[in-house]
Amino acid sequence: METNIEEISQVKRRIDVEIDAEEVNKKLDQAYREISKSVKVKGFRPGKVPRRILEQYYSKQILSDVKSDLIEKSFSKVIEETRLFPLGRPSLEDGAIRPGESFKYTIHMEVKPDFELKDYMGIPVEKEILNISEDDVDKKLEEIREAHANLTSITEHREIQDADYAIIDYEGFWNEKPLKDVKGQDFLIQVGSKSFYPEVESGIVGLKKGAEENIEIDFKEDFHDKRLAGKRVTFSITIKDIKKKELPELNDDFAKGLGSDIKFLSDLRMRVKEDITLQEERRIDRELKKRLLRKITGAVDFELPEIAVENEIERSIAMIKQNFLMRGAQFESAGISEEKMREDFRKGAEEKVKEDLVLSKIADSEDIGIEEHEIREGFQKLAAETGRDLATLQRYYEENNLVDSFKNQLFVEKILNHCVQGANITEVKEVPTESQEDRKEL
Repeated sequence: METNIEEISQVKRRIDVEIDAEEVNKKLDQAYREISKSVKVKGFRPGKVPRRILEQYYSKQILSDVKSDLIEKSFSKVIEETRLFPLGRPSLEDGAIRPGESFKYTIHMEVKPDFELKDYMGIPVEKEILNISEDDVDKKLEEIREAHANLTSITEHREIQDADYAIIDYEGFWNEKPLKDVKGQDFLIQVGSKSFYPEVESGIVGLKKGAEENIEIDFKEDFHDKRLAGKRVTFSITIKDIKKKELPELNDDFAKGLGSDIKFLSDLRMRVKEDITLQEERRIDRELKKRLLRKITGAVDFELPEIAVENEIERSIAMIKQNFLMRGAQFESAGISEEKMREDFRKGAEEKVKEDLVLSKIADSEDIGIEEHEIREGFQKLAAETGRDLATLQRYYEENNLVDSFKNQLFVEKILNHCVQGANITEVKEVPTESQEDRKEL
């Protein structure tokens, strides 16, 4: 077997493979011997059917089978000898197979780009100083109060006001005909939240319980819901109830109900401050690593394998579709253009692929890997952070094929920790946004 490798680009390779005629004949002879044992041809005993008769009836099948067998066996040998490892499934160009002639075929594949990393140790990077104020604690306590608030029906016979909650029945009509699935009963909306159609929210202000109203909305051509895009839709609204939010009083009694180890409001404040501190430490660490990786990847330029970018786009779209299913909705019925999504996801996918390739290069350079004990420790840490049973957590990851993804997270974190240890870190009160940093670099 002979191979010739042509480097089309940094990531594209063309491999011409030629298998000599002797090997082709050997495979054909073997195939005809095997088939002669099983076929029945009138006038001949099994295994004694002449080759010319077999060729007359079975040559098409034999040639196809031998071609597939030659490609399959030689392909793995080509990969081993050339040490080229394809990303994704390679494409093949194959010619005809004929007795007494060599067989040629061509492999087209994409591979990891070969590039040189710039010196990534000692890179200057800014880290935000941890600063938790009492205002932060107060704000979080208000969020906790909001989360434990009750909605109660208003007793006075008054009109709907901004920030009120309303229970409504609604249905959308276009050209006086009801629109499919644009309806709801006992639907809760908060006026002014813009979580529903804003025109409906503002349109019911001033109405009382039991009122009925028609509200017209002109939807733009590019509205995300294709059922409504470009249409003038009339919403028929019935006000079923008006509610207001009542927040619990922030005192020791309220604090006691939030945990067996909390006795006083001061205990709750301390717990909240600890939680905020932990969350902020993690956020600051994530942002630091994000900025550092951005600087490392920005210092190198290389061609990205298109198949890796496409796979990343597909992964993002699959996650969006899965989220729709989890909410009991169909992605297709939302009227979202998959083509538009692919365009929107491309830049992020390219950045992710580049980061992955750079991280892989660093891991190879520094001989960084993940040991089994690190995986065990990772699960133990995750179980402690989430308050879940360790065995149950591990079983969930195994049953849902998430172990490899978890190992990769640990692997990436280990590489980034190594880079952070070698970085030249300056602590600052406020870190510039990405757009500000871009202007500064220009």
